[in-house]
Amino acid sequence: MIENKDYNNKRIAKNTALLYFRMLLIMGVSLYTSRIILDKLGVDDYALYNVVGGVVGMLSFLNGTLSNGTSRFLTFELGRRDQKRLEQTFSTAFYTHLILAIIILVIMETGGLWFLYYKLNIPIERITACLWVFQLSILTTFIAITQVPYTAIIMAHERMGIYAYVSIFEAFAKLAVCYLIGITKTDKLIVYAILLTFIQLTVALFYRIYCIKNFSESKISKTFEKGIFRNMMGFSGWNLMANLAETLKLQGYLILLNMFFQPAIVAAQSIGNQVANAMMQFINNFRTAINPQIIKLYAAEDYEASKRLTLSTTVLVFDLVLLLGLPTILVLEQIMDIWLVEVPPYAVIFTQYIIVQRILSTFDASFYIPMMAANKIKTNSILATFSGPGMFIILYLIYKLGGNVMWMQYIGIFVLSVFGFVIKPYLLKNDVIGYCYKDFLICFWNCLKVAILSILLSIGAYEIFYENNLSSSILIFIISAISILLSSYLFMDKILKEKVQVMIREKIRRYR
Repeated sequence: MIENKDYNNKRIAKNTALLYFRMLLIMGVSLYTSRIILDKLGVDDYALYNVVGGVVGMLSFLNGTLSNGTSRFLTFELGRRDQKRLEQTFSTAFYTHLILAIIILVIMETGGLWFLYYKLNIPIERITACLWVFQLSILTTFIAITQVPYTAIIMAHERMGIYAYVSIFEAFAKLAVCYLIGITKTDKLIVYAILLTFIQLTVALFYRIYCIKNFSESKISKTFEKGIFRNMMGFSGWNLMANLAETLKLQGYLILLNMFFQPAIVAAQSIGNQVANAMMQFINNFRTAINPQIIKLYAAEDYEASKRLTLSTTVLVFDLVLLLGLPTILVLEQIMDIWLVEVPPYAVIFTQYIIVQRILSTFDASFYIPMMAANKIKTNSILATFSGPGMFIILYLIYKLGGNVMWMQYIGIFVLSVFGFVIKPYLLKNDVIGYCYKDFLICFWNCLKVAILSILLSIGAYEIFYENNLSSSILIFIISAISILLSSYLFMDKILKEKVQVMIREKIRRYR
């Protein structure tokens, strides 16, 4: 059993390292290319691309719903080591996603087009370009939906290295897009949409070929098990509500801002999302490496090990998000001035609040995984209805009555706090085997200690050294990052601290 745990720990570490490399690549390219694209397209076209693509994204929650369900069931069957059942699950999942893709295609070509023409605030001279973006977004969504089973089986087998190779291609491809956008003499928005679609299609094709060659269960058969389909739909039906809430929170925000404010405000929110998403790439990659282990341990009925892994990685993820987020918040204005040719109004303040939301979402996201493993997501999904649609309706009324644009950020922080600190612990304690309130109090306290000390040290450095120049910002960023690392190490679990000490000594020995 110890050897198995050591093997799993090494696999997690290896997968995290590979995904970390992927994150650095994507983050660097994303930050650079978004700067170039914003400059080449202009604020108005950049906002239009995000809003029009968001119309299709409004239905992508259906894809996210089945994606979570597919990943959960494939990983669960791997944990049970039932090859025949695994093959049946994959084929059933593929046909389910194909049906969903066709349904979304029909909805978008009817209701989506109506919404595009009659509800979005689009200048008349940009209708044709937006129509191109809309149709290409539908094509990309169709491919992405049918791609889900292939991506899920890669995650279930924990073959994370393949993502690093694909990311190298994506990085160079997006750099090429920036170059081509700069030299094209045709409509830049249309060309941009076409090129991004081509990249996504190429990536999807590569993943499918890889899966077919490496995993026997990924070869599509005529099998469609109604029992598996019902179980998957039962899980996905409730998961649908949680994904709908998340979709309305992200895509709905952009549509609301488009309806009530100038395009520059939409661009500011899009930039904030992009910075926060780039920052969260490593965290999500780390979760991608961890989640299969949590689900497999639960499937093997090792509930205590599954719980320990969930809670310990929650603290670690919080520290990592804080490490990336807090220094960025402090020097964000300087980062924006260097990064963007023209900084849209509200871009800095929006991004700072969005980063805070991402830090708080650590608990909400981490505590959802054991619910998925136990197939106990019904109550959470019902409550999530008030998080997504509820926030959307409340914000619509606030803006309709002339409310300040910042209400979007205030409500987002409040809802994430309630879900992360109150609702999720309550549901885990009552619905999932092995959890109690004491576990969560210890988890929260370990995170709070690191946060308080880090914030105090970082604010002190800001007050002493800030002079609104690049060298000052770099110094503050470094001091803040070091303060978080020291705080995290100081309050680290004793066993983990000893492992870190051994690792550091080994590195020093090898260096010498």
